[in-house]
Formats: sequence, structure tokens, C-alpha cells
Amino acid sequence: MSGVADTVSRASSDVSVIIPYFNREQYIDEAIQSVLAQTLKPLEIVIVNDGSQESSRRHLDRYADVCTIVDMAASGGAAQARNAGVRKAHGQFIAFLDDDDVWLPEKLEVQRRYFDEHTECDLVHSSVWAFFATRPDELRTCDWGPQLTLAQALTHNHWVFLQTIMIRTEVFRTLGGFDARFRGSEDHDLVIRCCAAGYRIEGIRQPLVRYRQEGHASLTRKYWRMYLTAAQLVWKHRKLYKRTYGIRGMVSFLLATLSIAVNRSDLYPKPSYLSRCVSKGVRLLLRTISVKYQVKTEPQ
Repeated sequence: MSGVADTVSRASSDVSVIIPYFNREQYIDEAIQSVLAQTLKPLEIVIVNDGSQESSRRHLDRYADVCTIVDMAASGGAAQARNAGVRKAHGQFIAFLDDDDVWLPEKLEVQRRYFDEHTECDLVHSSVWAFFATRPDELRTCDWGPQLTLAQALTHNHWVFLQTIMIRTEVFRTLGGFDARFRGSEDHDLVIRCCAAGYRIEGIRQPLVRYRQEGHASLTRKYWRMYLTAAQLVWKHRKLYKRTYGIRGMVSFLLATLSIAVNRSDLYPKPSYLSRCVSKGVRLLLRTISVKYQVKTEPQ
């Protein structure tokens, strides 16, 4: 491991990598190795242990010579853990990776070069390969144009995957980091605040991340919780939603989110009678309130 440590210590980049960790020793090795294999070595790797059980925490000791390990006193959620990691970071740029996902080798190099070539950019992300345990990978492309607008950021149609984000450290800290009150959708909240504050978000069509979709208890499988965090998001940014899409737009957005939750929860396990009824009711209301993402007035 000392040879790897020497390689990382000689890195000349200015990118700090932040990885929140919670009881995922079966995946963390692959995540860390994907960072160590980057064609552009990071300045540092900060792993934040978010209150893992003792045996899981001991698994991180093998990386003590190549990573800075921060231990939280208790589990406060991924948003809080990432914020703690950024407080320890020294790089001019921050890149986030979850403990169960994987970067492709050129991820940091491509994005850091992008910042050099697009000095007006404050946050850059990319397309991803979603990978599954039982079916082929799926390419999810960011194809919404060179710059994300606030009107786009408020929707589900222009998603920025957290694992692809590289952001200027100064911008992240000015925004106050992730909102630790969120236990989901904290990435969406950050993107909305970033756009609302006038910062520039741009996307790279090249997929640079492999995003795990099956085989673990990910938030994406907790669809009702996703709906509740989406409702929390709308309430927090209700003035922006109302100004951009109007009251009917807000309602249609929440109904569309509920529809996603109902339809996907129907897959695991067999749908209940109540679930089927809610699903039909939501579809009917969506046909009645057909103004989803119809911009009322563009924010100034």
C-alpha cells in the first residue's frame, strides 16, 4: 500500500475527493480503487465514516495511508457527511463519489480539463452508466444543452447525478454546502440553489461514472421516501416553483413525482390494492392538470 501512497502524494492536481461511508465494506474497495486508478491523481481522498458499526469502520483502516478518514460521532446522513468532508478538504475543486459507485479512469482528468477550457463554469457533471445485477447497463445522458437553467433545475427532466459532480470549492462553501435536513434530494437542492444564485452548471455528454442501481438498499428503491423528499424540496423552493411554473405547475410536479413513486413501488413487491388505486387516481389527475413543466415566467 505504501507504493500507492507515494503515487497519491506526488499528485499535482487540485481536486479533493469526498466519499461518505456507511456500512458498505462490500462496495467501498471498488469505489476507492476507481479513484486511485484515475489518470489525473487527486490531491486527496477524504472518506467520512458516517457512524458505521465497528466492524465496518475497521475495514477503512487499510486505506489510512492513502486517505484522510473522518469519523462522525453519530450517523447524520450523507449530506452532513459530505459537508464534514469538504471542511477537511484543501483542493480548489471538490468531486463527490458515493461508497457504492465507481468512476471511470478518466473522470477527474476530463472534468478538470473542462474547467480550464471553460473558466466561466462553476459546476460540471456528466452522463452515467447505470449498472444492474440482473440486466445490461443503461446509458443516462445529460443532453439538455450547454448550461442548466433554473427552470430546468426545478424539474425531474434534467437530473444532475451527484456522483458526477465536480464543483469549485469556493462556490460550494458560499452556498453553504448540502442542506443536512434532507435525507435524499440534497443533490437536487444544491443544484437548484446553485442556479438560483447565478452560478453556471454545465454538462459533459461523455459518461464518466458507473452508478449502481441494484444489489443494495439504495435510496432509489425507497420510492415513497423519494416522494417525501421531493415534496420537501418543493416546499423549500416554493417561491421559485410558483414564480416559474405557477400553482398548477407546482401541483402537477408533485403529482408527477407521486406517480413515479407509485408506479415504481408497484414493482417491489407485488402491488397492493391501495397502491393500484392511488396510481390510477394520480394518472387521472395528471390528465386533468396537464401543465407539468410549462414555464409561466422565466426567473429574472
